[in-house]
Amino acid sequence: MKKIFLSLLSCLILINVYAQGIGTWKAYPSYQVATKNIPAGNKIYSLCNGNLFSYNLTDEEVYCFDKINTLSDSKIIDIDYSKQAKRLILVYENGNIDLLDEQNNVLNLSHYKDKALMDKSINHLYIDGKYAYLSTNTGIIIIDMEEGVFANTYELAKKVSSSTANDQYIFVSTDKGIYKGKKTINLQDKGNWEIVNTKIYNEILFFNNTLLGYIQGNGLWSYDTQMIGTKMVNGTCEFRRVQDDKLITSNSSEIYIFNSLGDCKTIKQSNNFKYLTFHKNEFWASQGYDGLQAYKETAEGELQQSRGVIQPNSPLHDYFYYMKYVGDRLIVAGGNYNYFGKDYEGTAMYYENNTWTNFENSKIVSQKTGLPCINYTTIAQDPKDNNRHFVTSARQGMYEFKEGKFVKLHSYNNSSIASILPNDPNAKNYVSCSGATFDTQGNLWILNNQVDTVLKVMKPDGKWNRIYCSALEGSPTNDFIHFSRNGCVWVVSRRIGTRGIFCLDYNGTIENTKDDKSILRQEIINQDGVKSTPDEYYCMTEDHDGKIWIGTSKGPYVINYPDYFFDNNFYYEQIKIARNDGSNLADYLLNEIIVTAIAVDGGNRKWIGTQGNGVYLVSEDGQQMIHHFTEENSPILSNNVQSIAINGKTGEVMIGTEKGLVSYMSDAINPEYELNEDNIYAYPNPVEPDYNGPIVIKGLTQDCEVKIATTTGQVIYAGYSNGGMFTWYGRTIQGKKVSSGIYNVLTNTSDGKDCVVTKIAVIK
Repeated sequence: MKKIFLSLLSCLILINVYAQGIGTWKAYPSYQVATKNIPAGNKIYSLCNGNLFSYNLTDEEVYCFDKINTLSDSKIIDIDYSKQAKRLILVYENGNIDLLDEQNNVLNLSHYKDKALMDKSINHLYIDGKYAYLSTNTGIIIIDMEEGVFANTYELAKKVSSSTANDQYIFVSTDKGIYKGKKTINLQDKGNWEIVNTKIYNEILFFNNTLLGYIQGNGLWSYDTQMIGTKMVNGTCEFRRVQDDKLITSNSSEIYIFNSLGDCKTIKQSNNFKYLTFHKNEFWASQGYDGLQAYKETAEGELQQSRGVIQPNSPLHDYFYYMKYVGDRLIVAGGNYNYFGKDYEGTAMYYENNTWTNFENSKIVSQKTGLPCINYTTIAQDPKDNNRHFVTSARQGMYEFKEGKFVKLHSYNNSSIASILPNDPNAKNYVSCSGATFDTQGNLWILNNQVDTVLKVMKPDGKWNRIYCSALEGSPTNDFIHFSRNGCVWVVSRRIGTRGIFCLDYNGTIENTKDDKSILRQEIINQDGVKSTPDEYYCMTEDHDGKIWIGTSKGPYVINYPDYFFDNNFYYEQIKIARNDGSNLADYLLNEIIVTAIAVDGGNRKWIGTQGNGVYLVSEDGQQMIHHFTEENSPILSNNVQSIAINGKTGEVMIGTEKGLVSYMSDAINPEYELNEDNIYAYPNPVEPDYNGPIVIKGLTQDCEVKIATTTGQVIYAGYSNGGMFTWYGRTIQGKKVSSGIYNVLTNTSDGKDCVVTKIAVIK
């Protein structure tokens, strides 16, 4: 037995780690764009892209926080520290609040988040001793950070942009001016607040017992007790920080350090500081895309970098509109179509070997093109050069990148791609593209939206072809292209008059369009003859049996026989789930639920992402609901899912939401073509006494029959693989934990032609 243990350990020690990952979650927050930092004891806390990490000044450890690791929520809008309470406060965009102590313990205060309010905006955060003042669109909230409770709420019926306090008064800047209220009287009574200045301020704060006010573009002012103002700093100040009896502020060319109102040191230095603090003889700068950096002042009065850039490897932004695996590499395009008036900075990146590689950011690309770099829609990787990528955008055409560097913009003036408004002076800002996909011949297909010829193809030699399809002419939002195994091209046309599923049989010839046939099906007729016209079509994917699953605003539909799509009697299947209540009735799977993403795992199961309902995992035929993950019952960041991609080798399910990316380690991987004893292994092996997780057998074929038997031949557990993986929890069919010993794992192909035996050692 000892020899078996050692042999198995030597083979599997590396992969043993992954067994404990099955059924667990991982978050992938972005820590790239540094916007604020707060010193606290021996740490610097850095706020980046709405996420948080800490940097330890002693051992230089970087600790990354996320919803799975420590925090209660995602998307932080502000942070600050109370020396008296020795806690950091984190304010989230949904009104949730965390208090974080020096040992990374979190106290969650969710009262404001849970209130039945339409508007939970928090505009400003201010620390006064142990108290945190939160300015809202109706008043202020005061939190006792030491006790960990809400101390007071003052409803003022005014939008409060910021608040501050001295020993006697609380001051608030509102859309009507500055008000003050005496701390010792009842400030619940709105009449006890006195207006002291009618100017509108972006921020007010106290320094040297003096009230300061900042007006965007009109500088920083100090005010005496009669509210007579004196300008301290001209122009625009990116930030204002009072810390350790110093006031620090700056513009793009100068840094101002006030020791008192009359004592200011000016450092003339060009900078891109979003925020600057001073701690333990170092300046700490949040520098946007350039991360968190430390500086010391030189004898010449300049700031010189004193440490390397502190920027954890992570996604460029928390934007995951489109994801796809190319081998083991996850490629990502972050953006949208801006239907709701929100632009997303152009985000392209890939994840491979546990490392994120980010393409040049939107600021750099914009400088090179002279155009806004926003709202990427899809990304495609050149099959002949994995360092060459093409990224489509909602309004600026198609970007080409080489080794992550921008090299060319393909647009209306240098390709077959057309502008929606070709005669407009700003025609270059109306070039809508999506659907970038390579076919097996290395041709790049894209969708050029809202023009006469939507389908465009760039051949490997760089020449372009147009494939005119009258049904798609002028179609405003075509999202994705899919090449089915029968050689057809499928397009998801999302909305308005041309919404539906489009199919083109081009007979494998791009240049010759005379033998093409195509159809756009806008109406759905299911197997029961029930007609439906979804408002929007979102996604499609082909499963291992060649069936095409469609996601719509009315739920999922299945094209069981893609070859018959052109036939007059074609129908979709709308999967029916029997109620099993004796009524002989059934319900349609996820009926009327908005399905935005569908992915197929190694076991041919479907992962279905939704708008507002999280993620569902259903069985191969859709009849069994295996999991339903939501914000309420899992670490998923949002119930609004944009994309799903699955690593077939590891089983990791990547779930892109409107708030960022998380993954779930599933129990299914891609199957092997044949059983081979050299490829089959089990882990952990041996199974230690304190281990209660899954025991995984990998290297199996599709629907492989697996039996766990004792050395005497008694079968104690049995089942079938999910793709190439089988999971056993060390128990008998009756649920009893097995005894110590060697157990045989008998694996048989679904047709019974091949059989392989491996062994698992269990120690109790």
